[in-house]
Amino acid sequence: MATLEEKLELLFAKVRSLPRERQEYALMALSEITEEEVYELSDEERAILEPRLRDAQRGENLIDADDVDILNKPWG
Repeated sequence: MATLEEKLELLFAKVRSLPRERQEYALMALSEITEEEVYELSDEERAILEPRLRDAQRGENLIDADDVDILNKPWG
C-alpha cells in the first residue's frame, strides 16, 4: 500500500499534467486548506447553524423545505 507521501506525490503529478486553468483551481483549493486562519461564524450564522447541529445530534432531518431558501442565500 502506498504511503501518504507517495499518494500526495501522485496527486501532485496529476495536477501538474492538468490544463493551466484546472491547475489554478487546485492551487486555490490547496491554498485554502493550508491557511492557518480559522473562520469565525458571525452571530447570524451561528444562530442559524446551532439549532441545526442540535437537530443532527438528535438524528433529526437537517433541512426542511422552509429552510432551503435560508441555506441557499449568499453569506457575507
